[in-house]
Amino acid sequence: MNEHSIVLLVCLVVIVILATLLYAAGWGYLSALGAIGELRAIIVQILARTQNIDESLRKQRRVLYDTHKRVSAVTKGVGKPAA
Repeated sequence: MNEHSIVLLVCLVVIVILATLLYAAGWGYLSALGAIGELRAIIVQILARTQNIDESLRKQRRVLYDTHKRVSAVTKGVGKPAA
């Protein structure tokens, strides 16, 4: 083997190694995208639960407000006992 053949062989090995690394990096990129998709789905579920909790709290707040208004209207009508 002469010097020219060795240089070509080394270049070929470098190209193969770079191609392998790029291929592996591509799979890593695809798996990272899959993980991001899973995280997005989890976040959407959490947001849906949070919105359900917020709606429930709003309903409870309305009920408590209405009850408070009725109780205060009744208590305003009742006079203070004479001492």
